[in-house]
Amino acid sequence: MKLSRLKIGLLAAAVCTTALFVGARVASADAHGCTFGSSDNNVLTCITITSAGHGGLFVSEMEATAEVVDSARKLQVCIHGPASALPRCSDFEVVHPGDPPLTVQWFPNGDVPGGDYCARTWRMNDDGSHTLIGEACENVHS
Repeated sequence: MKLSRLKIGLLAAAVCTTALFVGARVASADAHGCTFGSSDNNVLTCITITSAGHGGLFVSEMEATAEVVDSARKLQVCIHGPASALPRCSDFEVVHPGDPPLTVQWFPNGDVPGGDYCARTWRMNDDGSHTLIGEACENVHS
């Protein structure tokens, strides 16, 4: 458990360093971004965009993840963006600290419309409503 907290701490430090840049980052090739959003440092939301060395508008894969640090939550993670195939979302699942991240993937394996692509994590509330608790974005452009 301490090793896991250490890894989360190091990742959080990297996220805080990256957070100095406001808004969506620009993906010139492969890109990765994470945030704790409004989760009080409990749920880390990340997006990874892989271009397989092509760059520009070519995307081989996108992956959105949500990882719980301290307190279990019922979560859904989605990939949102300008492509007509999106959004893509996982089912809502209870995720505990130490569980593998909740993950959703998309494999366009070709050019995608330029714009912001975001991982969004939604928490299911006790009353069944949903709250957006994390959003990490990257910009794909030519």
